[in-house]
Order: sequence, then C-alpha cells, then structure tokens
Amino acid sequence: MIDSPALLIVDDVPENLLAVEAALEPLGHRCIRASSGEEALKHLLTDDVAVIVLDVQMPGMDGFETAIAIKQRERSRDIPIVFLTAINREDDHRLRGYETGAVDYLFKPVAPDLLRAKVGVFLELHLKSRLLAEQGRALAQRTYELERSNADLEQFSYVASHDLQEPLRVISGYLELLEDHLGDALDDDAKGWIGRCTRAAERMSSLITDLLTYARAGSGGGEPAPVDLDDALRRALDALDLSLRDAGAEVDAGTLGTARAVPGDVERVLQNLVANSLKNRGDEPLVVRVRSTEVDGCVEVAVADNGTGVSEGDLERVFGRFERLGDQPYPGTGLGLAVCRRLVDRAGGAIRMERNDPDPGVTVRFTLPR
Repeated sequence: MIDSPALLIVDDVPENLLAVEAALEPLGHRCIRASSGEEALKHLLTDDVAVIVLDVQMPGMDGFETAIAIKQRERSRDIPIVFLTAINREDDHRLRGYETGAVDYLFKPVAPDLLRAKVGVFLELHLKSRLLAEQGRALAQRTYELERSNADLEQFSYVASHDLQEPLRVISGYLELLEDHLGDALDDDAKGWIGRCTRAAERMSSLITDLLTYARAGSGGGEPAPVDLDDALRRALDALDLSLRDAGAEVDAGTLGTARAVPGDVERVLQNLVANSLKNRGDEPLVVRVRSTEVDGCVEVAVADNGTGVSEGDLERVFGRFERLGDQPYPGTGLGLAVCRRLVDRAGGAIRMERNDPDPGVTVRFTLPR
C-alpha cells in the first residue's frame, strides 16, 4: 500500500497559507506549511511531497531561488511546482518561473476551485507515477526471482541428468552382466523378466531426459537471432539418421529460409516433430514433408506425414504433458510435443496440429518471427 503524499504550501504570509490550505483541503491530502524557502527545503529532506504551491515574493530566498534549489536536489527535482504571485504579471517573470521548473504560474487572488483543479491534476499524475514506479520495482524483483529460479533449475538439470541417470546405467549394466553370466541357465521366463527390466530402465532414462528438456524449455535458452531453418533441419535429421534408416523413412524438405529464434530451440522442435512422425508411422513407408510459407509477417513451417494420424478430438490434447494416444507400438514419453509448444511459445510463435483428411497422417504447423 502506497502512503498518502503531502502538499507543501510555501508563503511568508500566514493568512495566505491558511487560504491555500483551505482551498486544497477537499483533495484529502495532508498540507505542510512553510513560511520561507529555507523552511520548505528542510521539509523536502524528510517529507513525501506530491505538489508544491510556492509564492514568488518572499523575503530572503524568493520563490524563483527556492525552485532552483528544489530542482538541484535528486530527491525533489521531479516534484511539480505551482507558482502563486500577487504581482509580476509580466511575461518575462512568467517565463522565468517556467524556466526554473514550474508547471504552472497563477496570479492572486486565485479562485479556490481553479487552484484545487490545477493541483489535483498534478497530484493525480504524481500518484500514478508512484504506482508505476512501485509496479516497476515489483516487476524487477519478480524478474530477478524468475532469473534466479531459472538458474537454479538449469543447475538442477545438469546435476539431475547425471545423478538420476547414473543408477539406471548401473541397473542396465548389471542386468546385462547377469544375462551374460548365467547364459543357458536362464529359462525363457527369466530372460523375459530381464528384458522387461532392461526396457523399463531404458524408458526411465528417456523419461528423465525428456523431463529435463521440458524443464529447460521453460527457462531462458539464449538470445533470439536469425536462424537458417534449412541448416537447423539438417542437424535435426542427422540426429535421427539411424532411426530414419531403420524405419525406411523418407524426408522431403523444401527450402525453408530463415526466421528469428534461439537456434538450438528450432533444431529441437524440428527433431521432435520428425521423431513424432516416426513413432506414429503406419504400415506404408513413412514420408515426411517439410515446407515453409510466410503468414502474416511470420514464417510458418509445416511438417506433414502419412502416418496413423490423430482423431479430431485429440489434435490439441497431443501437446499436453505425458500424452501418448492410442496403442502406440513405438517408444515415447509423451513429452516431445509439449516441449515443442514451450519452445515455440518462448519464441513468440504458435503451434497446432491438423488432420490431412482425406489423406492419412497429420500436419503440424508452427510459426516463428521473420
């Protein structure tokens, strides 16, 4: 909650101080009286002041000199000053008032309603500025906390990728040693049990890897830059080369051009989409087509396949975490498309899936800034 700021009234005549205070009282803010420029400057050292109503003609330090001193201080330089004067109506005096930093220059006797309206405007601006400053500080604090949280998450990812995977590697290694050591002494049931344990360890390893990838996708992954989409696709396909060969799959890629994103993110999205097509291939040889077009100032990349497809009601559900639809014969953790959505969202784009009706398979389209 922001404390209510005060209004500072500066005049060497007590009657004038009372008259101005009475005019400003309906604004509902505390009024501080000062009978000289020196006294006003002392108040500004400790009090939270929203607007200053300053008389021009005062003995000793006059209003102009007081305004100059106020504007020279870091704490008070942005406080609006409204000058009041009973004389000096000449233009050069008014200009001098504005040159010293005044926001308005009024002549006595001033109507209370007019004075109150003028001060009220600057009071409202002050309150809104304070609110924006408070929100800015809160946002900066939140940003700092998020950056620290992301850094902690990144550190956890590196630690977990080793500490969680190591026991699984040990389990898999001893299962392999057990099978080699016992050899023919194992009957078919025992071999089946060892096989199940091995596959479960492999699946757990994949799940940990994908979970860490998903977690990292929600934190900063680098600065956006122009990305060669054709080069990103080549690297993605290189990573999937063995799986593509084993499946006898064909990837038909057009010229994709460039977009703006984090380079590694684009490669991960393309790799996950092609891998998803591999996991959902049908009986026919898999063909994956990758094309790009310009849509509303963005680059839209389309990855289409002739696989088993997805029902109309599941086109959005597939982007959820751990979603594996139907009886899929191929391994997967259900996080690949969820990672894609996180990475595309972070780049400022959007991703969706659509059916290829009446042809088999689906097309996943995602956009990136040009």
